[in-house]
Amino acid sequence: MSAALYASVAPPLPVAGLFTYEVPPELAGQVAAGVRVLVPFGSRRIPAMCVGLGVMPPEGIQTRAIVAVLEEQPLAGADILELARWVATQTGCSWGEALDAALPAAIKAARPAATVEQVRLAPALCMDARGAPDPRLVERAVDELQAKPKTAKQARVLRILGARGGTLPLRELANLAHVGRSPVDTLARAGRVELFRVRGAHDPLAGTHVEPGAPLELTPEQSAALVRIVAAVESGAHKTYLLHGVTGSGKTEVYLQALRRVVDLGRQGIVLVPEIALTPQTVRRFRERFLRVAVLHSHLTDAERAHEWRRIRAGEADIVVGARSAVFAPVPRLGLIVLDEEHETSFKQQNAPRYHAREVAVERARLAGAVTVLGTATPSLEAWHRATEGEWERLVLPERVAGGVAPEIAMVDLKLEERRGGRFSFLSDPLRAAMEDALARSGQVMLFLNRRGWAPVLLCRGCREALKCPHCAVSLTLHRRANRALCHYCGFEQPPPPRCPTCGGPLAPLGYGTEKVEEDVRQGFPAATVARMDSDTMSGRGSYETVLGAFGEGRIDVLIGTQMIAKGLDYPNVLLVGVICADSALFLPDWRASERTFQLLAQVVGRTGRGPKGGRVVVQAFNPRHFSITAGVRQDYETFARTELPHRAEDGYPPYTRIVRLIAHAKHESAARTATDRLAEALGAGGGDAPPLPGIEILGPAPAPIPRINDQWRWHLVCKCASDGAVSALLGRLGGLVGPRGQARVLVDVDPSGML
Repeated sequence: MSAALYASVAPPLPVAGLFTYEVPPELAGQVAAGVRVLVPFGSRRIPAMCVGLGVMPPEGIQTRAIVAVLEEQPLAGADILELARWVATQTGCSWGEALDAALPAAIKAARPAATVEQVRLAPALCMDARGAPDPRLVERAVDELQAKPKTAKQARVLRILGARGGTLPLRELANLAHVGRSPVDTLARAGRVELFRVRGAHDPLAGTHVEPGAPLELTPEQSAALVRIVAAVESGAHKTYLLHGVTGSGKTEVYLQALRRVVDLGRQGIVLVPEIALTPQTVRRFRERFLRVAVLHSHLTDAERAHEWRRIRAGEADIVVGARSAVFAPVPRLGLIVLDEEHETSFKQQNAPRYHAREVAVERARLAGAVTVLGTATPSLEAWHRATEGEWERLVLPERVAGGVAPEIAMVDLKLEERRGGRFSFLSDPLRAAMEDALARSGQVMLFLNRRGWAPVLLCRGCREALKCPHCAVSLTLHRRANRALCHYCGFEQPPPPRCPTCGGPLAPLGYGTEKVEEDVRQGFPAATVARMDSDTMSGRGSYETVLGAFGEGRIDVLIGTQMIAKGLDYPNVLLVGVICADSALFLPDWRASERTFQLLAQVVGRTGRGPKGGRVVVQAFNPRHFSITAGVRQDYETFARTELPHRAEDGYPPYTRIVRLIAHAKHESAARTATDRLAEALGAGGGDAPPLPGIEILGPAPAPIPRINDQWRWHLVCKCASDGAVSALLGRLGGLVGPRGQARVLVDVDPSGML
């Protein structure tokens, strides 16, 4: 009689350790590492990943049996299993949570959906005779629901459907409306909307034609960088390069030619980009050189993502292009990972597991004996420090290519503009004049402001109080086109009240958002074709491709946008870039504020001067002499780093330490504070019996900079760790102290991208 088999299982839950289950004889040939199994867990049955098999259970353990095997073949190979375990140890999550994040939702479904669920307005209630949404009927239905607090989410669903043609995929609608499925189901039962399914387009690149392209001639600096990268690829040795090139220096061409050598060697590459907005242009460039390209990002349907994932696992794609989670793509013969715009904070995952794609990419390449290339014009100070200390090798591209020249820079002091009297406008006279000149020369204009909506504040002229979100400690943002005051944190919305709810005084919009800039441009330049790119306008499928395609073809004269237009886009006819308010984020309570200001400015300045006509940049700021602004407009990274790094060293912030942030969320503020008090005691910083951990400075407990979000009070601890070992010791001490703790939930964020 053969010995019984036992499986080590990692459930996708915030629980420490692995769990052992007996493998029933009838499943013995089906259970393997990397296969998900259905197991009893408490009173439930849950899917969990098998990570290993053995013939002896741990001593004294009473085991239960696996109920079923969910796949015929492993979903996670040995490389992904090991990578997920590393992610778990580095981020303080469970191995099962890390594995869960590595797999697309459609792949984890027992039967991946081949159709997409859609929602449409009920024709009898909200459509006109032509089958289009009738605005009057839609608004009547919205007003009826808006009057009742419990149906406000349903009203939001109807309004968004009416504004976007009457039909949307359910998942996209839920994201836009900040709701779950329940309000949609309620509307369907009431006959206000209809649910139906359509077959999803499996190939997201189907129907797009791209002409093949040939490699470009390289500059000496590009050639030197390529030689170093290719030599490492050919040797099969793991190596990490920081490709530091000014905007327009041809980093993408280096990527392309390095990947060509990777493919010629029979291996594959992963290319990570920070914004979905960059994906269409990036995919086009790679498809000009490679026949077998796959894409992975959140704007694909579940069916499309599952299709691409299976192609990649089968070895049918040479190049994978995608956002953050594409670092887990199941490429069988990995040779090179390119992470473009390395400095971007969107590479950091904001929910468990809170990994940074840069660090995961480096580790994955190490496990595979592959090469990592981190490309940027404005390296994060952590990457810069590791390169200058010799941990990574820095490759430099100091000059623009393809005929581009450095743009002319003009600075505008907004304080002086305010003092001139009259009607103050964030479109200053120098900026308007530069726009007139660029448009007169048949050029294009990009205007950048990292704040969406019409105005970020509705301020009472009487009591001087801002209109606040009832669920968050933030002001509501006025969105005038939708006639709504919105919370950008929890999704709450209401019609803008005619008077202050506190004192009855008049409310006035304060400040500027991209929507207000758009109106000012349309009024000031009526002959120009204007488009706006922000999360309000770019949430529909294909919206990025449509707007960027029109801009690239010259059918849009002025493009207004948030940070999604600040990087990675290459349009030679952009003769002017205007930065509406360069210091809008400079004084946030975050140690990275100066760094982010510098990076955004340096990136947005690089969007012009790429063609033979040259370019101009007009930068407006209330403090135009701040070092991050003056260095940013000159794209002078070394001066910025020399100025900022001593401040970081003096204050004990990265790259000289590592930060671990512990955040307690609770319905009542006292519960959140109690949870952080107990954490501080357990870490030896709150007067308890636990000894302090060496090499760790603990700040707090204190209220988070935004102390309440979505009816959850937030307190936090900030732990400055002097070494990687100190981080490991801290995470070890935290074992069992994070997750649900009484009335509070404690989250751990290693190397946070921000402090808000």
